[in-house]
Amino acid sequence: MCSDAFQTRGQSFEEGYFRNKDAELVDKLRAVFKTNVDREHLRAAGIQDEAVIDRLLQISLKGEMLAAFKLYPLVEVAWADGSIDKREVEAVLAAAVKVGIPQTGEAITGLKEWLNRGPNENSRAAWRMFAGELRKSLSPKELAEFRDDLVKFAKEVANSSGGLMGLVMKVDVREQRVIDTLQRLLS
Repeated sequence: MCSDAFQTRGQSFEEGYFRNKDAELVDKLRAVFKTNVDREHLRAAGIQDEAVIDRLLQISLKGEMLAAFKLYPLVEVAWADGSIDKREVEAVLAAAVKVGIPQTGEAITGLKEWLNRGPNENSRAAWRMFAGELRKSLSPKELAEFRDDLVKFAKEVANSSGGLMGLVMKVDVREQRVIDTLQRLLS
């Protein structure tokens, strides 16, 4: 019983840590898209899918969806082997809760939609553009913290269903490629 109380308390501290750190970054991230981003600017950046453009414009107005969109690479990791399982979904949603996304609402619904649909090239292009904007607007320390936290969550997703019958944690080479790309995009 005692270890359960310590584990619960430790988990609470971890979630609080990420929520506080996330709140600081969200304000800065919001500024990334508060610049005059319009449809033509997004098209010029190579995004042609109107749904993705609509989503990006919506993100600039709603911090909750911004918080979900920054976790989009976790969807890529979960789908890296061509399919997704319940443990991967749970790992992505657990990461969302750790960074302060409410378990109900628009952000978690959007994240679940991305998990159900799986990644696509237009969403990848949108996230790459987002990563480029982060590199320009965050300080080196903030960018490193953002990258390190996201990579940590990506590895948790990759490990959630890896290995022999889930017993031996092993990151699939396709998942590792996504994680390596994520690190490169945020360096």
